[in-house]
Amino acid sequence: MVTTYVEKVRPTALPNGTAIKKAPLEVASSWIAKFQDAAKTADPERFDDLISTQGFWRDIIAFTNDYRSIAKPNILQAAKDIFTSDSVSNIRLDDEKPPSSQSPFPNFSFVESFFKFDAKLGPGVGIVKLIQDPDGQIRAFSLFTILNGIKDRPFLAGADRIRGKHNTENSYDEIRANELENVKPSVIIVGGGHNGLQAAAHLKALGVEALVIDKNQRTGDNWRLRYKSLSLHDPVWANHLSYMPFPATWPIFTPSGKLANWLEYYVDVLELNVWNSSTIVSDGTDFDEATKTWKVTINHNGKQIKFDSISHVVLATGLGGGHPKLPNPFPNQDAFKGQIVHSSQHGTGSDWIGKKALVVGACTSAHDISADFANNGVDITMLQRSPTFVMSVKKGMPIVTGGYREDGPDIETADLSGESIPKYVAKLYHQHLIKLIEEEDKDLLAGLAKAGFKTTRGEDDSGFLMSALQKAGGYYFDTGASQKIIDGEIKVQQGEIKSFTEDGVIFKDGTHSEFDVIVFATGYTGFKDTVDGILGSKYAEQLKPIWGLDNEGELRGVCRDCGIQRVIYIVGNLSAARVNTKIAALQIVAEQEHGDLDRYTIEKQTEKN
Repeated sequence: MVTTYVEKVRPTALPNGTAIKKAPLEVASSWIAKFQDAAKTADPERFDDLISTQGFWRDIIAFTNDYRSIAKPNILQAAKDIFTSDSVSNIRLDDEKPPSSQSPFPNFSFVESFFKFDAKLGPGVGIVKLIQDPDGQIRAFSLFTILNGIKDRPFLAGADRIRGKHNTENSYDEIRANELENVKPSVIIVGGGHNGLQAAAHLKALGVEALVIDKNQRTGDNWRLRYKSLSLHDPVWANHLSYMPFPATWPIFTPSGKLANWLEYYVDVLELNVWNSSTIVSDGTDFDEATKTWKVTINHNGKQIKFDSISHVVLATGLGGGHPKLPNPFPNQDAFKGQIVHSSQHGTGSDWIGKKALVVGACTSAHDISADFANNGVDITMLQRSPTFVMSVKKGMPIVTGGYREDGPDIETADLSGESIPKYVAKLYHQHLIKLIEEEDKDLLAGLAKAGFKTTRGEDDSGFLMSALQKAGGYYFDTGASQKIIDGEIKVQQGEIKSFTEDGVIFKDGTHSEFDVIVFATGYTGFKDTVDGILGSKYAEQLKPIWGLDNEGELRGVCRDCGIQRVIYIVGNLSAARVNTKIAALQIVAEQEHGDLDRYTIEKQTEKN
């Protein structure tokens, strides 16, 4: 029978089922045994019957060679297309993480079980959330599978770490200097931030030599050179770097300069090959279709250096993408005698003591910069053009951080638990959490409303989640600016600029205000401009959309096919980077050993229908 791929399957509610009365170990063991039997016989119908009618299968590279969140109506066809007798074997419970009963919300409970398996490419790990269906059968509401290694290529860490040498002829510093001067990479990574450096760390652990290049003079300058008051709004427990977590004395919220220094330290301790003050010369860089390799020319401190046989280029150039974006010039803008800057150019509010400033925008950077102005005695107004989701770091953040907490599970377990939830299911989780956050932050939200600041509950009342995933903006995690708005230290103006005058602006409501400096916190031009500047227009035209969700709720182009052969795009925050950089490294090694991955994409599944 020919089936039709069902697009845009969106769950509208979490399953409202009966709590499972059997012991979690018994429930999980029985389901895993059925999974193993279905795998041995490569029986798609038996596999499909393991998933609830409300269920999802999220796979990262292990079976689909792609990021997929396959809804129940499409699972049978996927199983028919994917599973063979050698697709998976040795499915077994994870003895170190025993099954447990979970009940995160009223009327929503399940048995959660971690498990391990061996896929074609290598070892994998998984998490299954089991519920009791109306027919009494135990099935998976969500099944998560992810590649965790490459067959016969162990990570050189822990018990498999390198031995080291005794009685070397040269000093350690001499050895490292020689490695950097004579680097012979098979992978070039553009961007020395948390994504690029962790990708290099994973590749090194897999025995692959990578070279990270960054346009800045020092590693960490991507954080160090931003506005002085910047600090992370996510807590320390979510931000650890692979192989080198922060020490126990690290502050909960990290100043940007401290993180910058840590990245520099990370390079030194993990012996990563990084060239600063370096960029790719697009005219001397091209992909060879015959050899499936890149020829890359790098401008390193003014000297052009060429590399052949580069298997992959990794772009880890930041979530903003492109160049600072300013609105098209407003009428009479040239007449303005003050200063106009983009938020990326803002240094410190202390430069404007006693002056008047306007910040255009009402999300994270706008709030941080406005607070910086207020702290330095600047008469500051924030121009809000659309409602913003606001959640306090103090009261709201602990509700949504999941396993990332002081008494939480180890970082790998927390990462896998977070990744195990398909994003459209995560939206349902957040709909519940936002109600709790609103109650905790009710005084804050009421104060903002009274001050004329407009807030929103987010898409479908799910808070910041969808805004972050769709457009990487639209929200603010309050670290103090909201109280300044409530107290009148930051004034709020609704609407948009109509035109400029010599001493300020006229808003579309007809009001006029004087300003000495105007900061546009209006984002960036996009990833296509990034690629154009690095690889050239030929490859920029090949680039598929980066960021935003596809029909299954997976981020487009991130650590998957981005449209350019043997190019991997990695963007995302510190917590997402740990998983994604590892997955990027595994894909690179797999393609170096076996050739291009045969990705079972949405498009391919649709074509097979």
